[in-house]
Amino acid sequence: MTQPAPHEQGDDDQGASAERLPAPPDPPPIRASDAEREQVAEVVRQAVSDGRLTIVEGDERLRDVYAARFRRDLTPVTADLGPVPSGETAPARRPLGRLDRPSSTTSVAVLSGVQKRGDWTPGHTHRVLAFWGGADLTFRDARLDDAGLVIGAIAIMGGVNLDLRGIPAGVEVTVQAVAIMGGVDVTVDPETTVVEDGFGFMGAFDDGSGPPRGSDGPRVRVTGLAFMGGVSVSRKPLALDGRDDPDQLER
Repeated sequence: MTQPAPHEQGDDDQGASAERLPAPPDPPPIRASDAEREQVAEVVRQAVSDGRLTIVEGDERLRDVYAARFRRDLTPVTADLGPVPSGETAPARRPLGRLDRPSSTTSVAVLSGVQKRGDWTPGHTHRVLAFWGGADLTFRDARLDDAGLVIGAIAIMGGVNLDLRGIPAGVEVTVQAVAIMGGVDVTVDPETTVVEDGFGFMGAFDDGSGPPRGSDGPRVRVTGLAFMGGVSVSRKPLALDGRDDPDQLER
């Protein structure tokens, strides 16, 4: 009995041959970049601002964003929120320009405490002294411009906290810190470029911020002296409600 020619084989024979072919392998997953994570995070923050997500839902999704290793892990986070904005970096938070700012301003805490938050106008140079007291300065809503800012912070047996998160991209801030048996703590957001060149003598000048997520954010230079005290720099993302950051969002 003769075998049928290849072109005369029936559909069943061809189907059996096809079933025996190995399936093509799945393409390898592509790792997500910091810029891609930040683009997705911006969509989540905007959804909270628009009222489409609650603050709790937004915090949960941001945890997933910053924990994502691959691009495929980011897709479900915003599947019900719309497209992710194009571009490699997140947009600047506020436009720059020139404002009517004083040449210098001062905050003093002697055996007491001082706070500056919300909408306030620091001078081109802002000096803060904490002597047996505490100073807590937040610049996220401060009126800054492209002239930049110089902060002279002196902590003598006291503490100075400088929250520089949320300042506009393109702003340069110089922190001239002196800690004598006290501490100066500087907090920046993930996009900020940090340059630290301070000196510690029986103290510590600690830059624990690590590299920034992008190159278009603000720039902070920290210099000075820590004598039997400490000057530290750390990163924390801005919280959705603008008050503080959930610890689980730290990277």
